[in-house]
Amino acid sequence: MRTALIAAALVLVASPALAQAGSSAPLVDPAASKKALDDPNRIVCTREHVVGSNRPQKVCMTIAQRQRLKDDADKLTDPGNRSAGSADDFKGQQPGG
Repeated sequence: MRTALIAAALVLVASPALAQAGSSAPLVDPAASKKALDDPNRIVCTREHVVGSNRPQKVCMTIAQRQRLKDDADKLTDPGNRSAGSADDFKGQQPGG
């Protein structure tokens, strides 16, 4: 019991000293860390579920590759980019068939 009180007292006395020691650590430049995150050659790995499997698979791509895939998917699903086709697309086809 007596050692528990002594240990608790030491923790209370030492905690402000530890807090001051932690505050003197160098700060990370937020602009530098943001620049590192925006690097298009940085590789990012994610775990993605594959159709037909219950196990996720690790997929690694660069930021630029992910952005290109996203842009291609957006282009395919953009409603303003769709068309019914021109008359040349339907040449030689039978009506109703």
